[in-house]
Amino acid sequence: MDSIDTRIIQMLRRNSRESFATIGKSVDLSAPAVGKRVKQLEEKGIILGYSLKLNHGKLGVSTKAIIELRIHQSSTIRTAHNQIFNYEEVQRCDRLTGEDRLSILAYFKNNANLITFIERISQYGVPKTSIILEE
Repeated sequence: MDSIDTRIIQMLRRNSRESFATIGKSVDLSAPAVGKRVKQLEEKGIILGYSLKLNHGKLGVSTKAIIELRIHQSSTIRTAHNQIFNYEEVQRCDRLTGEDRLSILAYFKNNANLITFIERISQYGVPKTSIILEE
């Protein structure tokens, strides 16, 4: 990976749908050359995929929360992670170092849905919830 690859990655991080022609103008390469480099970055496993950024407010989301869940028993952390990660509201579910715990980023239509979610995940551990005020 060289400095051109780094610049290509930076542009794709800002806008993963940026055209290869636009990227090429920025890095002084042709669109096909940029496409070839991107394909190589994908094949090497450097670029793992592309994501979609949504306006959650327009989708009815009014409450965003980070929930740290301290797991009751070490033996249940993998099960808890797998179950919680698959809930519709969950955007991220990361296992943290230290005590067995998860950090969960989740979006809800309202506070009542957040409360229901907290009650569901409490079977796995003790939740500590922070509502996101601004992103």
